[in-house]
Amino acid sequence: MLLTLASLKTGQVAIIEGFTPECRQEVRQRLLDLGFVRGSKIFVENISPLADPVAYNIHNTQIALRKEDALCILISLSL
Repeated sequence: MLLTLASLKTGQVAIIEGFTPECRQEVRQRLLDLGFVRGSKIFVENISPLADPVAYNIHNTQIALRKEDALCILISLSL
């Protein structure tokens, strides 16, 4: 079952599966440039006080994303 990155909870590890069809091309390209590529493992590193943005760890790098960008990324939960 595919979820969006915005639904990932602290303590869960996920695998990036792709992008939603609604994701704009320029946003998709920026995320790809940052390393959000299919098959990458990702987990929540830190949540801001108002829960937006959220810092994720991907490729041993901490990257903060706004919720609207996290909604563009499709994930599957890693077991």
